This record gives sequence, structure tokens and C-alpha cells, in this order.
Amino acid sequence: MTEERKANLLRTVNEMEPFLQHNGITFTDLSDGWAVAKLRQQSVVMNRWGLPHGGALFTMADVAAGVAALTLRSESLVTLNATIDFMDGAAPEGDVTAVAKVERMGGKTCFCNVEIYDCTEKRIAVLHAVMYFTGTPLDL
Repeated sequence: MTEERKANLLRTVNEMEPFLQHNGITFTDLSDGWAVAKLRQQSVVMNRWGLPHGGALFTMADVAAGVAALTLRSESLVTLNATIDFMDGAAPEGDVTAVAKVERMGGKTCFCNVEIYDCTEKRIAVLHAVMYFTGTPLDL
């Protein structure tokens, strides 16, 4: 991926996605087949126990998987299937980080794994996603 493509993709996901902005999800780094996202702990993503809601963690990881796939192909994609294993609660402060990696790309499908860490670098969840490329080109 060129530096220009990386900058365009980062700008697209960080500045042109109101859903991500509302939920405090930003992307901090990208490379070929790899993406890093951060979730800011704020009231809209917290559960009643004061920890990041599982749905917010799932959302961050799902989007991170999609962005990792977009580093390899500029084509619209959707999630075919995703599963998550929650292994521990996050620390009650600090950002939560998702590290997404493309494991395998096929003609239309892409298999990704995402590890989620809290601010103490404790792994708190793992997501596996299968993404589907729709065939619609994206100008990234």
C-alpha cells in the first residue's frame, strides 16, 4: 500500500464515518492486511458496570477487520459472519485497542482475526470474521 493510499484510507475511516466518530472509534495505523483501531471509553460505549459494552467491542473489531481487508483491495465489502470470544473485562479507563490481521484472501472472501486489548495490554477478546467483497469498486 502506498503512503497516499494509506493516508486516504485513514482519512476516510477517521473523518467520513459518523458512526465511528459518535462511538469514539479511530484508526491509528494501517499496513497491507493489517489495521489498528482504538475505542475511547466514553459514556455511549459503556455498560451498566462501567466497562466497555461487548457490542461496542464487537463493532470496533468488525470494522477493524473490514478496514484490514480494504488495505488489500479497494472494493466494497460486507461481513458474512463474525464470532467473538470475550475472555476478560477491560480496565475501567484508557483506550481499548483492536489489532486486525487478514489471514487469507480469496476471490470474493477474506478471513480476518482481530485481537482486542485494554490499556494495560491485557487481551480481552478475539474476533474472527469472514468478509465478502461485493464487486463494487471504491475510490480510496
